[in-house]
This record gives sequence, C-alpha cells and structure tokens, in this order.
Amino acid sequence: MSMVSTQGITESKAHEHQQRNMLAGIIHGTFFNMAQAFAEPFALLPIFLSGFTSSKLAIGLIVGVMQAAAVLPQLPISRFLRRRPHTAKPLMLIGIWTRCGVWGLLGFLAVTSSQKSVSLLWATIILISTYSFAGGIANLPFNRIISETIMPNKRSSFFGWRLFFGGFMAMAAGFVVKYVLGSNKMLWPKNFGVLFLLSFVTLIIAYTAMSLLRFPNEPAGESKIIGPSLWQECLHVFNIYPVMKKLVLIELLTYNMALVMPFLTLFATQDRNIPLKYVGIFIICIKLGAMLSNLLWMPIGNKVGTRILIHIGISMAIVSLLLMIFANSVFMFSLAFVITGLASSALMVGYNGYILEIGPEETRVLLVAIKSTMLLPLYFMPMLGGFIADKLGYQCLLLLGLLIFSMALFLALNLCEPRKGDKACGPCLGNELT
Repeated sequence: MSMVSTQGITESKAHEHQQRNMLAGIIHGTFFNMAQAFAEPFALLPIFLSGFTSSKLAIGLIVGVMQAAAVLPQLPISRFLRRRPHTAKPLMLIGIWTRCGVWGLLGFLAVTSSQKSVSLLWATIILISTYSFAGGIANLPFNRIISETIMPNKRSSFFGWRLFFGGFMAMAAGFVVKYVLGSNKMLWPKNFGVLFLLSFVTLIIAYTAMSLLRFPNEPAGESKIIGPSLWQECLHVFNIYPVMKKLVLIELLTYNMALVMPFLTLFATQDRNIPLKYVGIFIICIKLGAMLSNLLWMPIGNKVGTRILIHIGISMAIVSLLLMIFANSVFMFSLAFVITGLASSALMVGYNGYILEIGPEETRVLLVAIKSTMLLPLYFMPMLGGFIADKLGYQCLLLLGLLIFSMALFLALNLCEPRKGDKACGPCLGNELT
C-alpha cells in the first residue's frame, strides 16, 4: 500500500525541477540532434567506413560492434545507481563529456590522416565504441531524471520538442554536410574529419545544457537496498512485468530500422547511382520528417498514450520501405527518407515514453537497463544486413525488412496500455491508482 500511495503522490503533481529540466533537456536535445546529423551513425558512418572497405558485411559488423558497446555497462550501472543514487549526476557527467571528447579526437585524426590509414580505422572503431560505452553510462541517470521529475502527460512533449527543434538544427547541419561532401577541395577522410569536428563543437553546447539538469535530492551514502542478485532481479522483472518480453521483441524487430538503415544511403548512391552530394539532402529529409511529425506525435502521446505511436511508427516504416524499393530518382528517395523520419520519431517517442510508464519510480532504472541489455542483438543487425546486401543485393534486404516490420506490427497491436491501467502491463501507475 505504501508503494501505491507514494507513487500516486509523486506522479500526480509537477516536480519542483520539472520546468528547469524540460528546458535544459530540450536545449540538449536540440543541439544533440544537430551533432548527430554531422556524424549520423546510419547515414554517414557507413559511407565513411566504405573508404576503408567495400564489404557490406564488414561495414555492418563494425557499425554493430561500435553501437553494441552502449549495452555493456547498463545492468551493472542500474544496480549501482539503486544502491548509491547520489552518484547519478557524476556518472552522467563522466559519460557525456567522454562522448564529446571522442568526436574532437576522431575529427583531428581524420583531418590529419592519409587516405586508407589502418591506424585511422582502428582509432575509429575504438573511439566510437568508447562513445557508445559512455552513452550507456549516461543513459540511465538521464532516464531517471525524466521518470522522476517530468510527469507522464508531459513526457511526449519533452521528447517531441527535443526532436522538433533538433530537426531544425539537423536540417541546417544537413546543408553543411551536402556542401562538405560535395566539395572537390576536401577529399576523404578529411571531409569527414571536418564533419566530426563540427559534431564535437555542437556537442559542447548540448552537454553544457545537459549538465544543468537537476536530479531529485538524494542523501549521500549507500541505500538500504540489499536484495537478491542481479540475475534474480532480472528474472523477477520478467515475471512481474510480462509485457517486457513482447516489448523487447518488437524493438528488436523495428528499432531505428537497424537491419536496413545503414545501407539506405549506400543503396541510393551505389545501386541507383544517386550522386554523393545528395546524401546531405537525404539527412535533411529524415530530420524534416521527424521534426514536423512531432507536432502530431506530442499531443497523441500526451493525451492518448504511447502505444499508438508505436503502431503508427511501424506502419510508416513499412510505407517508407515500399517507396525505397521502387525509388529511382532523388525525389523518390527524398520522399522515402521523409517518411523514414516520420517513422523513426514516432517509434522514438513511443518507445521512450512507454517504458517510463511501466512500474514505480524505483524500478524504472532497472527496467530501462534490462530492456537495453536485451536489445544487444539489435546492434548486430547491421552485420546481418551487410551479409544479405553482399550475397543477395539491396532489394532482398529491403524485402526482408518489409517482412520483419509486418511481423512487428502484428505483435505491437497486442501490446497492453499502461496509461489506462491494463493489468497485463504489470504494476504501473494506471492500474495502481484504480
């Protein structure tokens, strides 16, 4: 009973830090999205890596390994935070400023390196893996701030405005990417080095804003959580929250279109002979779609719930893949990338909001960590996608993507709705207050 009443009190009225954290978080998201556009992991990094090798399998493997590093610290960090909650902000600061430094160093190395330098390839793998690992450290404290200081009916707005304003900045970055990659004065890898340095500068602004986030007050010293082992805690979560299994499976099938996303720009430039300079336009299209659609996703997520956003996102991804299969011009590819942006933003707002509505506050850090860890195979989807592209071609890869998203939509239609107190979701705000 005490848990129910405490949760009802903590989430029924605005937290004292809500306004400040929403503002700082939106500024962070705005410039973080701009920084991402300068070093887009699924659009630019594969092209950068194609300068070292023509193997799609190798590119997919490298992208997968670098991204998978984000999973490694999550479960240990979740347990550490629940035992020592006062360490959340120092851990977040270590993580974010490490990430910032990575792009500064990689940009410097790329600008000063010769073409096809083996040392540059290894530096890229190590540094971006470090970037992902540090993100895994910073992610849980960040999610804790959101779940404990921003009310559920404001979270879709929080994520949506981050993407909306970030979309404007990312579009501006896309024009810069178009100029840099289209310039004959800057050749590979120096042109990418310039983009990485721009990402570094933009991240300084983003992470300065993130550093201003205020955590709930926590007394110093260890918490009283003794509890079972981490493994037993995970098993207990899956028993109490059966929806986690289905949610993880759906995200594995759909998140960021990981199977096909790293190869969409390669498909356009290599298979359909679209000039490289238009990659910047495609990035603008993705960000434009994500930005404008958030004006719709925010009120839907706030008022109706986040489950429907997952349904919409998967449906839009199916449409974008169909367009991509038949695209043979800059216009058709641009339209497909706009709809890809629609799908990505709906899924991002939907997934981020959905997991934070399950369970009481003290459990959500563990839920987020378990979900992130269970998504480890997701990061090797690019490797599978590269293998398929090498052996069967891009068309077969896109057709497989269509099949996978259709399966995911079928599963998602049966997700429970925590906002309405669906008991299939396990203990959550909705059914604990009814």
